[in-house]
Amino acid sequence: MRKYNYSLKKFFPCLFLICLCAGCSSSSVPVNLSKAKKQISFYYESGQYQAELDQIIQDAMEEFNKMPIKDSSAVVFDVDETALSNYQAIKQVDFGYVPELWDKWVLQAKAPAIDDTKDLYHYLLQKKIHIIFLSARNPEQYEATYKNLVSAGYTKFDTLIVRSKNNIDTPAGVFKNVERIVLSNLGYNIIGSVGDQLSDFQGENVGLVVKLPNYMYLTE
Repeated sequence: MRKYNYSLKKFFPCLFLICLCAGCSSSSVPVNLSKAKKQISFYYESGQYQAELDQIIQDAMEEFNKMPIKDSSAVVFDVDETALSNYQAIKQVDFGYVPELWDKWVLQAKAPAIDDTKDLYHYLLQKKIHIIFLSARNPEQYEATYKNLVSAGYTKFDTLIVRSKNNIDTPAGVFKNVERIVLSNLGYNIIGSVGDQLSDFQGENVGLVVKLPNYMYLTE
């Protein structure tokens, strides 16, 4: 299993990861928070994020191209920071997390597509691979999420799965693992998973791991 770029919803600002960019070790003094936020903005807006993303998607296409495709072959996509970008909304709250503002943003269904992900999505559709969206968003956000995906250009997919009231407090990695098992039991052969968090790939039936960069937050 090949893994790409080892660079929900608890929005822990992942600003400490910028220490890696600053070259600090575990014994070093952490970078100043205001400086870390500027470094995150620079990473996303200077072209570094785009260059990293381009390479990951190109490598993923090459790997999928080597695979034998069956009628049951499927790829599972995460939503936030994978299919859709929330960068501007997160930056507006200074890379923090305000639940009321996040909920309002999601319900507006205006998050733009991440173009590289959409390129991979279309590539897989051309190969007649089933597309499944699996998100740890809340059940109340299902309709807005579905609407946002379609309006952003993801117009053809088998299903969108979000949390139910029964698993609202289940860790994201556990929730997604269970859902992939269910999908496999329904007959899907999951040949790949695309996500921005390590929790997107926790457990069984993952296939090719396509890990997209996210230096804004971590989910468990």
